Amino acid sequence: MKTTMKKVAAIVMVSAMALAMAACKKGAKKVSVDDFKKACEEVGLTVEDLGGGDGAKEQYEAKNADGSLEVTYVVAEKSDDAKKAFELASAGTDSLKELGADVKKSSGKLVVTMEDKMYAATVHSGDMFLSISASNDAEAVKTAKELASKLGI
Repeated sequence: MKTTMKKVAAIVMVSAMALAMAACKKGAKKVSVDDFKKACEEVGLTVEDLGGGDGAKEQYEAKNADGSLEVTYVVAEKSDDAKKAFELASAGTDSLKELGADVKKSSGKLVVTMEDKMYAATVHSGDMFLSISASNDAEAVKTAKELASKLGI
């Protein structure tokens, strides 16, 4: 009986650890074009359709009035292109850490914050790439964080 209970306990623990690891490895959530536009407009950004081309099926840019908050949304022709864009945007995070930024990176998601001076979030999921960047304006940083929350970042 003791041996059976130990086996059951071991199975339960291994299962719990596997579920926890799977949750940690979960990639970034894919954001639809409609959800992107809606969230940007809800926080007061102007969305511009840049069309396709250069490896993109669709491309949008959103900004606030003074340009202190910029958002890029791309549906790439290939998933590898979105991943490469993410990797390129993620480069240099070590130097940001050295400057005192809080850098959180996981599979397909990078979020960098530096108090109310800077906020950047970059995600990719499948063929989707999304980048949010705000700096030098506490209000823009606040709006960027609100947008990221609405988009599930």
